[in-house]
Formats: sequence, structure tokens, C-alpha cells
Amino acid sequence: MTSPTSEQLTISTEPVNTEKGKITLSTVEDFPPGDRRQVKVGAAIIAVFNINGEYRAIYGRCPHQFALLSQGRLQGTVICNEQTNWETEWAYDGEILTCPGHAMEFHVKTGEAIGYGFKLRTYKVVVENCMVKLVL
Repeated sequence: MTSPTSEQLTISTEPVNTEKGKITLSTVEDFPPGDRRQVKVGAAIIAVFNINGEYRAIYGRCPHQFALLSQGRLQGTVICNEQTNWETEWAYDGEILTCPGHAMEFHVKTGEAIGYGFKLRTYKVVVENCMVKLVL
């Protein structure tokens, strides 16, 4: 389980650089695995994560009480369904974002709110010329 430290959470109210629907967030070197960013685009807050070298972005506020999801813990979750033969199983290790406000869980890759039947918006993140960019 990882919760952000002050070194891991970078809050930016203004995009670093914008071009054709992309916002440059950082160099790859300055955005290592386990790190996260929060960026404000207009009125929207977007949380961006480096999960084991894979960059993912999700709408940055919990819809329940509007807590900042970039401050949540990344972990896995327990599932029990037909795919697991109704046995409990630890899944999605490091891909589940827990809301810091009241522990609602979101799958960062899909935006799915675990157990609630809705999704948060996800955003594409690309690496171009060693720069991490958020695609709007």
C-alpha cells in the first residue's frame, strides 16, 4: 500500500506546457514509479499516477464528498465473483485508489468505483520524447 509523501505529490494549478490537446506534466525521470501528480485543467482536477512504470490518469475528486483522489492510497482489493469460483482473492495490486475521505475504492485503469456500478472519467497519458503528457 502506498500513500503519497510530500515528495511524491506534486500539485500544479497551471499546466506546464500545452499543445494540441496535451498537457506536459514532467520528464519521465522526474515522475518515477509510485509518484503522482495533480493538475487543474479549467475547473477539473485530474490525478495522474505512475503505477510500476505505467502512467494512468483519473478524474481527481471523489463524487461522494469531493476529496482529492491524488492524496489517496494505492493498493489492491479483495474480489469474490464467478471468475474466482466465488473464492476470495486479492486482485489489482497497486491499481486500486482508495479515497482519503471515506475509503471508496476506484480502479485507476478503468475508473470503476468498486461495488458501486459507476465509473470516473479516465484520461490517456502518453510519453513523447521522454516527456509525460496528459491527453485531454
